[in-house]
Amino acid sequence: MFRNIFSVIIGIGVSITEILSAIELIKKWFVKIQFIPLKNLQDIFIYAPTEFFIILTFFYAISSFIGGITTALFVKIAKKAYAVLNGFILFIIAFIHIFLYTLPLWFKIIIFPIFFSFSYLGGEFIENFYKKKDFINK
Repeated sequence: MFRNIFSVIIGIGVSITEILSAIELIKKWFVKIQFIPLKNLQDIFIYAPTEFFIILTFFYAISSFIGGITTALFVKIAKKAYAVLNGFILFIIAFIHIFLYTLPLWFKIIIFPIFFSFSYLGGEFIENFYKKKDFINK
């Protein structure tokens, strides 16, 4: 039980770390928001161009996928279920994030299904990997 809780915490930590580093990386590409510190996240989202949010959506998908993979790697059974739990917790964090910060409406709508689907795909990827590994070893 503690292993499952620990794996979900690790998966969420990996996802959040990747999201924050992606925001910092993307921020350097845009001159308009380059010198705003990450602690002023609201200002980054207000002054960011549309391209910033498109690239950020891609990084949200990658981070939830990697978080789902990380969670599924540490769990013994029900890999997809815990990967989806990881996506659900990221969904709750994104929901809180939407109420705290000013974001474009299209971005708010798009990011919700991203966390569930890509976390599930991460769990599915690891589950298929282990099935294929067991098939090859037999």
